[in-house]
This record gives sequence, C-alpha cells and structure tokens, in this order.
Amino acid sequence: MTLTRIALRGVVAHQARMLLALVAIALGTAFVAGTLVFRDSVAASARASFSGSAADVTVTPRQGGDRQDGTGLPATVPGPVLDTVARTEGVRAAYGRVHVPDVVVLDGRGKPLSTRGDTVADWPADPRSAPRVSQGRAPGGPAEVVVAANTAKAHGIRIGDRLRIMAIPGTFEATVVGLGQERAGQAREAEVFVDSATAQRRLLGATARFTSIAVTAAPGVADARLRQQVLAALTDPAPFTVRTRDQEAAARGDAAGASLDVVTYLMLGFAGISVLVGVFLIGNTFSMLVAARTRQSGLLRAVGARRGQVNRLILGEAGLLGVAGSTLGLALGVGLAAGLIRVVGQVGDAPAASGPTVRWSTPVAAYAVGVLITLVAAYLPARRAGRVSPMAALLRVAGPATGRSLRGRNLVAGTAGLLGAGALLLAVRADELAAAGSLLAVGVLLTLVGTVAGAPILSVWAVRGVDRLVARRSGPIGRLARGNAIRDPRRTGATASALMVGIALVSFLSLVAASLVTSVDGQLERTVHADYFVLSSGPMTEQVARVVRETPGLDHVTAQQTVRADLITAHGTDRDHDLTATTERFTDDFKLTFTAGDARSTLAPGGDGITVPQAFADEHRLRLGDPVRVRFHGGGTARLTVGGIVRDGDVFASGATYIGAHVARANLPAEQMPLDDVYFATTAAGADRDRVYAALAERLAGFPQTKVRDRDSYREALHDTVALALDLVYALLALAILVAVLGVVNTLALSVVERTREIALLRALGLTRRRVRRMIRTEAVLIAVVGAVLGLLPGLAWGAATQRVLSTKGLDTLAVPWATCGAVLVGAVAVGALAAWLPSRRAARVDLREAMASGG
Repeated sequence: MTLTRIALRGVVAHQARMLLALVAIALGTAFVAGTLVFRDSVAASARASFSGSAADVTVTPRQGGDRQDGTGLPATVPGPVLDTVARTEGVRAAYGRVHVPDVVVLDGRGKPLSTRGDTVADWPADPRSAPRVSQGRAPGGPAEVVVAANTAKAHGIRIGDRLRIMAIPGTFEATVVGLGQERAGQAREAEVFVDSATAQRRLLGATARFTSIAVTAAPGVADARLRQQVLAALTDPAPFTVRTRDQEAAARGDAAGASLDVVTYLMLGFAGISVLVGVFLIGNTFSMLVAARTRQSGLLRAVGARRGQVNRLILGEAGLLGVAGSTLGLALGVGLAAGLIRVVGQVGDAPAASGPTVRWSTPVAAYAVGVLITLVAAYLPARRAGRVSPMAALLRVAGPATGRSLRGRNLVAGTAGLLGAGALLLAVRADELAAAGSLLAVGVLLTLVGTVAGAPILSVWAVRGVDRLVARRSGPIGRLARGNAIRDPRRTGATASALMVGIALVSFLSLVAASLVTSVDGQLERTVHADYFVLSSGPMTEQVARVVRETPGLDHVTAQQTVRADLITAHGTDRDHDLTATTERFTDDFKLTFTAGDARSTLAPGGDGITVPQAFADEHRLRLGDPVRVRFHGGGTARLTVGGIVRDGDVFASGATYIGAHVARANLPAEQMPLDDVYFATTAAGADRDRVYAALAERLAGFPQTKVRDRDSYREALHDTVALALDLVYALLALAILVAVLGVVNTLALSVVERTREIALLRALGLTRRRVRRMIRTEAVLIAVVGAVLGLLPGLAWGAATQRVLSTKGLDTLAVPWATCGAVLVGAVAVGALAAWLPSRRAARVDLREAMASGG
C-alpha cells in the first residue's frame, strides 16, 4: 500500500515530465478505439436499418458458385422458385424483388448521379417495405421512375425531369414522377425505383427473374420456422441462400462494415505506427526519470525496499500513466469515430448511426494496448531502478554503470543485423517468389531490430560523423552539443529511433514507388504498341463497344475479357484461374516475350491453343504441345494445347494466361459471357493521332463510366495512382514523425531539467542565453539528423532488396529517390530546430542562484 501511495505521488510530482508520454499513449489508443467504435457503429446502424426493411425471410442466389464474374448482370432467382415459395405452408405472401447495382443514371444535363454507379430497384409490392412517397406518386409504367429524396436534393432533380438509365440490356429514358423517402429505421434500398416489370425487362434483360424473394410469414409463424419450411419446399436449395430477418440484417451489417476495410486498415496503421514510435518516447521518459531519481531509489533501498519493490514502483507509475493515457485515448477515439460517422454520412445502403456504438470490447482493447505498451516501454528502466544500491542515496551519481548492458545490446544488435542482412541477401538470390518474400520479411524485421537495439552505439558513431557537417561549424557551442548527445547513448539512441522508424518506412516505400514508376515507363515504351486505351469504372456495355469500333481513323480495336475456369493438367489442377480472352490483333498491341512458342496461332480464329506464364509452366511441368483441359465456370470444357510460354517480368502481362476469344464464346452460353474489360485501339496509317484521340473522347462523352487515354495520359494516370497510394502512406507516416518530434521535445525538456546545475554553471562561466538556446538547438538537430540517417540507410536497403525480389514480376529497374532523401535530411534539420524551441527557451531562463543552490 505504501508503494502504491509513492507511485501515485511520483506520477503527480512528475506530471509535467510525463505529459508528452501521456499524449503518445493517447494518440495510439485513440486510433484503436476510434477504429473499433467506427466499425461497430456502422455495422450496428446497418443491422438496425436493414432489420426495419428486411422481410421475415429472404431468398437470394448463393454468391460465387459455378458462374462467370464480370457479366454485368447479378445472379437471379427464376420465377418458378417464387411460385414454389408462395405456395409454401406458413407463407402469407412472397414478392419478387430486383436490385441492380452499378447502373449509370444521367440527369437532364447528362451528368451521372454517382461516379461509382447507382443502384436501381423495383418499387416494392409490399407497402410495408416501400419507401414513403414524399412528393408525387409511385412509378406505374415503363417510362416512370421515383428518385430517392436525398439523391434528388443533391442533384437538383424535380418531378417531371427526364433521366437516362444505362443498364447492361440497354439504355432507356424515364420521367421522374415521385420522390421517395425511406421510413424511419429503414435502409435506403436504391437511388432510383422503377416498376417491377420494367426492372426485370430493362435491368435484367429477362422476365420472370428476380434478384431476391421477400417472404412474409403468416400470423403465428416464427421466422426460423418459416425459413426451414422454405428450405424444405425448394427442390434444390443448394443454389440459394435463405435467411431470416435477423440473419439478413446481420449479413448486410457485416457487409457495410467490410465496405470500410480501407478506412479501418488506414486507422489501424496510424495506431500501429504511433504505438511503435510511442514506445521509444515512453521508454526514454522513464529512463531519464529513473536516472534523475537515483537518490530516491537509493533511499528506498536504504530503508529496506527490495529490488523487486523498487521495480514494481516504477512499473506502477507506468501502469497509472497507461491507464490515464488509455482513458484519454478512449475518449478521443469515441470523438474521432463520431466525426468520421458524420463525415461519411452513410455507408453502402445503411444510414450512419445517430451516435457512436461502444461495445465492451472497445474499452478492453484500448486499455490493453495503452497499459501494455507503457509497461513494456518502462520495463528496462524499472529494472535499472531496482539495481540502484543504497549507497546512491549518499552520492550524486546517475545510477548504475551502463557499459555492461550496452555490451549486451550491441551483441544483440550485431547478431540481429548480420542475420537480417543474410536473410536479405538470400531473398535476393532465391528462385521462388514465396520463399523470397518470406526471407525478405524476416530480413526487414531483423535489420529493424538490429538498428533499434544498436541505436545507442550507432548514434554515437553517427553523431561523430554528422559533427563534421553540423556541430564543428558551430565552434565551442557545437562541441558542447555533441558532448551532450554522446554523453547518454541510450537517450540519444531512443530519441533517434523514434524518428528512424518513420523515415525508414518513408525511404523504403519511396524507393519501391520510384522503381515501379521507372519500370512501368520503360515497359510501356517497350511492350505496349496500342495508341489508345478505353477503360471503364463500370460495366462495358455493347453500346460502348459499337461507338469505339465505329470511330473513324482507327486501324483496329482489340477487346479482352476475363474468363474464369479450372485448368486441368497431367500434373495438377489450378482452380479459379483467370484467363484473358482476346484476338490475334492483341499481338500487334502488345509485344509479349516468349520463352517458347508464340501467341498468334493461339489467338487466331480456329486456334485451339493456350499461352501460359513461365511460373505456371514450371509448376505444372508444361511444354509446348502439352494438353490442358479448360473447364469454364458456367460452361463447357475445352481441350487446348500449350502454344506459347510467356516470360514472367512484364508489368502489363505478368502472370497472364491467354486464350482466343472464339474459344470462350464456343464454350460459354451468351448469358455467361463476360463483358469486355478494356479496348486497345491503334491509329490507321495516314490518320492524325490527335484528331482520332479527340474523336474517341467526344464520342464516348455520353458514357461517363468510360475513359479514353492515349499513351501519355495513360502513363500519367499510372503515375497518379502510385502518387495517391504514396500520399496515403505519407499521411499515415506523418503521425509517426509527429510522435517522434514529441519524443525529441520530451528528451530535450527532461534533459534540461536533469542538467539544470550544469547549464547554470555554463551561464556563470559566461555563456549567454542566446548561446544556451543555440546549444540546445544544435543538440536537437544532431539527434534529428542522426535519426534520419539511421532511417534512410535500412529503408533504402529494404527497398533495393524488394526491387530485386520483384524484378521477375515487372519491377525491373532500380530507381533511388534522391530528391526524397535530400528532403528527408532537410526536414530532419527543421524537425530538430522546431523540437528544440520550447526546451531551449526553458534552458535559457534557468535561474543561476536557485540552480547552483539546488543539487539538480
């Protein structure tokens, strides 16, 4: 009990020194708690809203199965199944429903309602599940639609406006006759509603087919019992999924939560990096507090406290700090989740929750993370405090010597570093990608451990090296700063490590991104011969294909589709394999590199060949002329022969397996034939390339889901994609840099408190306040630059090893981002100067008489 009171008093007495460590804990736990609350809130809201709109039992086609993806049409339930369900005992009524996503809806100005496609549905026959008509009336014919009120408000749509709806079966126009408002507690089903017959004919291209069946139970029949009776009534229930209201709501809620995986992973990434960097800050804080309280630890030992008790005292303070930081982080996390819910507004079909949902697991996770990382970070300083001898109470010493423990750390660092470097070298030389990837991950982890463990000795070496560039030019002030940085290698190493982790990741990803851009540029010039690329963010309808092919000035247009099949060879079967179906003109658009054979005879009309990538051929021991049976999902089986083996290593064709489009059409029914993925087009001889490009863009302007690019704009789009990914990563790593800056501030602030008497002595010897500030700033810059150097070196090594490992997958050119490296070093100087601002001002205000009179 006495030690508990001492721990409480210790936290209160040193609350200012622990403030930044508290902030680091709060930041890490805030992102953990915020992520969990956000996801739970969305899922709970979706479950509640879908529970309000779902039928007692819902019958839907089973997802996946033996059918092609990419047909543009959803799986459906045949009309006879509706009749069977309607006649089932316990069913009061059964309604066929139609929901079709990714439909392009254009307003009167020809602009799409959504860039990601809209959901168009039939108007529910069951009045309980139908939206409330806030204006106008329900649709009653093939040329009438109802628009969701929120969508209409966002796009200025009014009753009487004309909409153009572009679906896979064709395009049609309709007049807005009403605005629909979802009822309280119901999810919004769609943006646009049409009558049931129009939905089947215009959206599905068939009659007597539905995307789901809504079943209403007769009075007194429970949902679970009704589900069992519906399953029993179905002749073959295997192709269908039958759920009760609660099951359907739970499934839709989980789907809504899963749709936010990118946001979830991004926030957890923030949490992971801030926690990792915060460990260094917290450990440094307790190391300096333990050193500053050596006499107190000695007095406790002198009055009878055992080593374990002193150890537990420090860990108790750490636990209290962890609880306080976790509490603050939990509150911040709930606020962060509430803000995200408000920004997102809604996820999928479910409206955002009215307030955050905090499940019991969220506080448990937040406190577990916060307290655990604090105890882990404080463990080594606590052990050092326990080793303080009672004689330290009579001496003004900093505690036990550190040489022995540093020798142990250096041994661990050297061993981990050598093993990590060896793993990286083995990864570079490995023949199989899976083995190389595993070795690469081990190498990165071990070199990171080695760098962090060896940070004290590496920091000393780096400070002496950087001293030539920074400190020595500052004269005696620089030498003082260098001495302060070298005096406590642990403190300097821990502070530099916080910066090092973030900068290592920045340099690693920057090198990989630069190498990817350079590799793509080179291969685009070498392998891609097409002049134009027609891409689509939604289904590529036949109308788009006709417009592209009829554009004047084109020599030819090549389409390709992705077909799913099982490849059966004499040495094994590869299931769910994606095949690229195209024509022989593809060989004019792309220069494929073959280790054996070619593709022209395979893709030519009447050809019965298949080209496989080198890795697939090696795995299944295939050679030219070997037979391969291709079982098409949703279709027949073809016997093909290997006509070519494609070399791995090209970005645009790596791992691709090619068959002729005529083979896919011969073995798949029309309704199972996937839509085109992309069109490659080449300018005819004598035609002006710019005019043809402008004509293509003009003719496709009426199809907002498509985008035409020439070679230059295609290259820029690839660059923008890489840049966007990097921007997200840099935003994530900015938090690590922020916490690292807090670590430098904390280190310098505690260092100033620890060296109060020393600073006063320097002032007494004539050092001005301005020079004191300059000394602290120089020390901060030294530490920041050391952290940058220690981060750049392993980061670039990881990036170079990754490039070599992926060289056979298209990353064939190593490009070092020198500009980024230079910016990192310049930024480190700025970080150091910024972090030193408050500590340097405090050092300059040290009162000489009080400092000399105290023992501090």
